[in-house]
Amino acid sequence: MSEPALNCGNCRQPMRRLALPGHYGRQVEIDLCMHCDLVWFDHTETARLNGVALLELIGTMARAQTLAHEVLRGDARCPRCSAGLKTIHNRSRWGASLQLECVNRHGAYQSFAQFLQEKGLLRPMSRVDRAILVERHGHVDCVNCGAAIGREDAECPHCRSVPALLDVARLARALDPEGALEPHAVHRVKAERSAMQCAACGAALPPHQSISCAQCGATLAISRLEQAHEAVKALEPALRAHAQKPAPEVLKRRLDALDGDLPRRRAFVAQMEAEAQQMRRGRRFDWDEWSSWFSLETNPLRAVLIALVIWFVWWFW
Repeated sequence: MSEPALNCGNCRQPMRRLALPGHYGRQVEIDLCMHCDLVWFDHTETARLNGVALLELIGTMARAQTLAHEVLRGDARCPRCSAGLKTIHNRSRWGASLQLECVNRHGAYQSFAQFLQEKGLLRPMSRVDRAILVERHGHVDCVNCGAAIGREDAECPHCRSVPALLDVARLARALDPEGALEPHAVHRVKAERSAMQCAACGAALPPHQSISCAQCGATLAISRLEQAHEAVKALEPALRAHAQKPAPEVLKRRLDALDGDLPRRRAFVAQMEAEAQQMRRGRRFDWDEWSSWFSLETNPLRAVLIALVIWFVWWFW
């Protein structure tokens, strides 16, 4: 049975417990504060979320942005033990990311923006991006809390997040890392393409077309989680079907990957066996070590043992 939801260590209100699907059919439970725009991970839940879980989590984050945002206080506490929090700087293949970790290692908080940054789903907002968004909507939306950011604001006035855009094409790839779904515009991506190319079709992007592609019309970057969620929500049925029964070609790729990794696994097992044999040999009776007890050299341990024997004989004589 699931444990009850925790109280947020920032606003002290109950957090929402989310039971999300994980890899290999396992369930992953995380806690999300709808008022502070914070996600609490006990251990490694963030790495165990599959595509369906990530899509559901982003949808819940988007709904949380419709509520009033609670500012993160300096005295925020761990929701499990009420201990203090410390800032941890992590690095992933997408760059640096932050989290607030319990000093007793019970888990860590991440803001919505920090979680998306760790997953590599955010990209910096350029002056051109900001000018286009202000021209279209009159303001820039904070990707973390959803509040409006002014034309000249260097950070969100409500949550202090740096203005950023959510990369929709990369989000679609994160939802379907195995490429099991039907070819889709947002999936036609190669990692070696430069940042100045459309992440959907690969066409060159002029500086004034950094939010949508003039070639294929794909939306490449969105500042509101709600819009990003709607852009990829159509993939959900296929993602759920793939999670329940992967396609044969996906299973073949998995087996091929395991076969390719087999030499490394064999070498690792051989190394472990060699170390175990060396430890067993080290436990054998060492006559050289015991011969030092009978040598004429000073041995403090031997002196203490002799003194104890003499005291024992004297006491019970």
